[in-house]
Amino acid sequence: MGKRAKSSRKGKKAWRANISTEDIDEYFEKSTKDNLSGGSLSSVPSESLFYVDKSRDFSVKRKIEKHREKVLRVDSVLQRNPFVKPVPSSTLKKSKKFKKALKEVKTTKHDAQEQEAPKDTSVLESGLVDIWDNNGVDNSKTRKISKPSEIPAVEVEPPGCSYNPSFESHQDSLAHAVADEMQKVYKDELGPEPVPLTVPGEVVDEEEMYFLEADDGDDDVEEENLDQDGDAEVEKRPSKTKRVTRVELNRRARRNEMLKAEAEAKKLKELSKEIDSVPKILQEIAKEEKEKERRRMRRLVAKQERLKTAPPRLGKYKFEPAPAQVLLSEEITGSLRKLKYLCRRKPGNLQSHKFSSLNGGRDELSLEEDAERKIGLMLKLLFAGTATIVAYQFFPYMGDNLMQQSVSLLQVKDPLFKRMGASRLARFAIDDERRMKIVEMGGAQELVNMLGDAKDEKTRKEALKALAALAPSDNAVGALHHAGAVPIVKSTPDSFEDAEFLKYKSTLLKRFQELRYDTT
Repeated sequence: MGKRAKSSRKGKKAWRANISTEDIDEYFEKSTKDNLSGGSLSSVPSESLFYVDKSRDFSVKRKIEKHREKVLRVDSVLQRNPFVKPVPSSTLKKSKKFKKALKEVKTTKHDAQEQEAPKDTSVLESGLVDIWDNNGVDNSKTRKISKPSEIPAVEVEPPGCSYNPSFESHQDSLAHAVADEMQKVYKDELGPEPVPLTVPGEVVDEEEMYFLEADDGDDDVEEENLDQDGDAEVEKRPSKTKRVTRVELNRRARRNEMLKAEAEAKKLKELSKEIDSVPKILQEIAKEEKEKERRRMRRLVAKQERLKTAPPRLGKYKFEPAPAQVLLSEEITGSLRKLKYLCRRKPGNLQSHKFSSLNGGRDELSLEEDAERKIGLMLKLLFAGTATIVAYQFFPYMGDNLMQQSVSLLQVKDPLFKRMGASRLARFAIDDERRMKIVEMGGAQELVNMLGDAKDEKTRKEALKALAALAPSDNAVGALHHAGAVPIVKSTPDSFEDAEFLKYKSTLLKRFQELRYDTT
């Protein structure tokens, strides 16, 4: 096909004939495609075409955080190793002030740390402080200044206590020493009399006691009779009941109202007086306050003066100053070589004397007494513990051995040893088991023989006492009857001077009669 001939565009008609229609054709094609596909995209709202993706990429974020949490080598070296113990040093421990200051530093830097990159806190955890920080932590301790002591360093004795004093100073010191000793003597003489250990008097017999008790009983009976007579007189009085009229009631009511009004008027009058006397009361209060302050100052000054010579109380013993070491007139030799005074302490040791005067204000007497008391208590406890252990080990074997020894003492001819054996058996016979042991060892027969052979009243009394101690047991009474105790007890002469003698004898005979043994 050949090329189309070009037309001329000079004329208007030719220009209209050559106008292109490609954009119109493209529009129609596009609209046709849009209608076929569901509509034009330009007319559809943007919410239906797009959406905001709010989901998070956790894998990427976790990777970034893990990278940030990684501790650098320079920081890990500064961290504290939990398996390594810290090296002890002379540095001060963390005080409350240090922790408080560290907390304040953290709070002040909190806003700045939010804006900046996150920093590692391993340095703070390790207990170190940034030396370039403006707000440094001062952990230094203030040095305590010791107060000067009020007690003098060395107590200088008066010049009269010297080895070669002048006559006037020696007489003054001697007078002070004599005055101190006489004050102690007067204090002992004028003090309360001690309670006597024994009260002198006479022993009251049982017959006199009986008469005294009878006299007391008569007084009680007389008092009871007087009380009964008084009660009877009260009962005999007729009880008169008087009727109260309305007039009397009104009069009483008016009187009560008048008394109340008088009491209120009196209170108001006293209140007005107190109000008028307020300035005077204020003056009295101010005067009392001044007096209290004056007394307090006097006590304070007296306490300070006392502390200069005597120390504070250390224990229950009061401080007593040492007596003045004054030489007598015949002891003054004028030479230090012939002096016996220094030998009373530590011979030739003047430094020890000076040291004792330096520490003289520490109440050595009370300390020594406390130490002696504690040492004595410790020795007593040690002795008591040792005795307890020994008694615990040997106590099971002591009872039978002592009873056997007591029975063997009854076989000795000396009445003193017989009385000792009978007295021990009387103390051992406290229950039926021990009483039967004494009988089995032959103690009942020996006591009966002792009572029959006794030639003095003391021996008879101890024998009867031991037999009466065995009497509460029926089997022991049977053994005594078998040993022939009934005729011996009946033939024992009575003692009218000792009431216990008759008591033991009557107890034995009564027990024989209760068990229906022949006592004729």
